[in-house]
Amino acid sequence: MEKEKKYATMADGSQIYYEKSGHGSPLFLLHGNGGSGKYFSKQVPELEHDFQIFLIDSRGHGRSTNDAPTLNFRLMADDLKTIMLLENIHKADFLGFSDGANLAMMFASMYPQSVHRLILNAGNTTTSGVHLLGQLASYTQFIFAFILSLFYPKMKKKVQSLSLLLHDIGVTETELKQIPCPTLILVGKHDIIKLKHSMYLAKVIPKASFVLVSGQGHAFARKNPERFNFEILKFLKEK
Repeated sequence: MEKEKKYATMADGSQIYYEKSGHGSPLFLLHGNGGSGKYFSKQVPELEHDFQIFLIDSRGHGRSTNDAPTLNFRLMADDLKTIMLLENIHKADFLGFSDGANLAMMFASMYPQSVHRLILNAGNTTTSGVHLLGQLASYTQFIFAFILSLFYPKMKKKVQSLSLLLHDIGVTETELKQIPCPTLILVGKHDIIKLKHSMYLAKVIPKASFVLVSGQGHAFARKNPERFNFEILKFLKEK
């Protein structure tokens, strides 16, 4: 389907890039750390038959800029709300992967009345929710990028995005318990997110269901899009 390619200007001058396609109720797709909306290239063609897709490049990622001195999920959630206002959308579904799932949880805690349903693939509210090897990889990438940024200013964008991996996202258990919408926690059995953390999210969020898929890791949506798409469409089409 034909895609509209747009930029939304935020209050601080940052430009948030997104693509709009399809027909139906609005569905926002939120990618992971260091990625872009292109991550969902194997989901969009199928989803846009039933939904109006908003494929977002998060602030400081992909084709989106960040004019703020720092980067955090609360700021990124405000970006999503601004896009909804510009598009005259009152309520939408959100599918988030990894940091995109974390962003979706932040948005749902800040703007609960703006969320119809949540799909959280490999999200974590705390750094302790990630396996040790994943934590070590994040710190290694951050240190390497920080050193490079001293010589190559363009790397500062990468440093800001990687810094998100080093801190808890800022959503408390109390706030998770107040998320009112139906939520799907979807994870692969071999994800870098600890299984007990994914199960914790499913237990704490009141209307959450939990799907664990064997043989899949962190890039579930890319490695097995048929199964991934089946699970999310099954959830989204439930009465």
